[in-house]
Amino acid sequence: MNLRQCEVFRAVMETGSVTAAADRLGVTQPAVSKTLAQLERDLGFRAFLRERRRLLPTPEARALFAEVERAFLGLDHLARFARDLKGLRQGHLVLGAPYAAGAGWLPAVVAGFLRAHPGLTVSLRTLDSIGVAHAVATGHLDLGLALFEVPATALRHECLSAVEAVCVLPPGHRLAAESTVTPEHLRDEPLVALAAADRYRLRLEAALAEHGVAPQIRVDAPLATSACALVMEGMGIAVVDRLSAEDNRHRGIVLRPFAPRIAEDLTLLTPSRRPASLAAEHFAALLRDRFRAEAEPAPAPATARRRAGRAKPA
Repeated sequence: MNLRQCEVFRAVMETGSVTAAADRLGVTQPAVSKTLAQLERDLGFRAFLRERRRLLPTPEARALFAEVERAFLGLDHLARFARDLKGLRQGHLVLGAPYAAGAGWLPAVVAGFLRAHPGLTVSLRTLDSIGVAHAVATGHLDLGLALFEVPATALRHECLSAVEAVCVLPPGHRLAAESTVTPEHLRDEPLVALAAADRYRLRLEAALAEHGVAPQIRVDAPLATSACALVMEGMGIAVVDRLSAEDNRHRGIVLRPFAPRIAEDLTLLTPSRRPASLAAEHFAALLRDRFRAEAEPAPAPATARRRAGRAKPA
């Protein structure tokens, strides 16, 4: 039995006549009669007895109808499931990010996404940026974040933000009075450094070397969050990425810009050889909106706008 035969059979069983079944299905009576005749030939037994204008189902037809109803319940479930996928009420997103983002600012973004779409589920996996790129390219992640440009094929790269480094200080530190911290300020200053292979650390050491400053590393830590905690323990000052530093403001740390500017691209990675799921597309849009809003300048206060409006051209 094909689906059309099932639809016609079900309509005839529920309405009791070819005419009513044709009206329900929006087809002609001969079309219903022809489908019924073909159905009975395919089944090898009579499904209906013809009495005047009514069709009387045989016992075999009644038994078959119970199975057809179960099949249509399954189809109804599939239809609802498809609608839920379209409306983001069903689905699963596998997201990868560097350790600092996965343990820092990203969980709040994921939580907001899930609150907006409570039917979805998310797997958040933390890897280094190269690992994230490989996992997206090989299909193990729906989308990923990298904190610098990664050379990988089969990927789309989209820069969400250039994340600059900032200097992290304990409260009351002498450098808190500076508007910007420079390499010269770090001369003979104990440092809490990031891991030896970290891009921010490598670029900081290069900037210090250009200014003839030897870094006085007292302790190094694998994550910016750990570095911020060590700063508050009095182990020195740190230079880390702004996103991680801002995520640790609750510790009481003080942030100052660092010059010369050190920045790495926060890159959204999506597969180029397979279509993205609706959940992945919506999460990517959420990330774009977040960093676009962050980059936009804050609106001027109302008093300043009024003054500007009253100003006369020279």
